[in-house]
Amino acid sequence: MPSSEMVGSVSVEQCERIVARLRGAVAELSRSQFIIGDGALEVCPMPDRGGRSVGDDLFGVAVWLHRLSEDISVPTVHRSGRRRPAVVANRL
Repeated sequence: MPSSEMVGSVSVEQCERIVARLRGAVAELSRSQFIIGDGALEVCPMPDRGGRSVGDDLFGVAVWLHRLSEDISVPTVHRSGRRRPAVVANRL
C-alpha cells in the first residue's frame, strides 16, 4: 500500500530525492567558493600586516577584485568592517 504521507506538496520519497539533489548542489557551491577564493588570492595576495600588495600600486585591491568578479560574472559584495570586497559565489 503506497504511503500517502506528504512533505509540503510532494511525497516523502520525492522529498528525499529533492534533498539529495540539493545536497549535491550545496557541496558543489562550497567547492566553488573555495576555488573562487583561491583564484582571488592569486590575483591579489594578502599583504603582510601594514604592508602593501603589488596590485595596490596602480589601482588598489578593490579595483582588481572588481575586475576579476566581472571577468567571471560573479558580483562583489562589500562586507562592513573589512578592507577587501568579497567575491560571492552564492550569487552565481
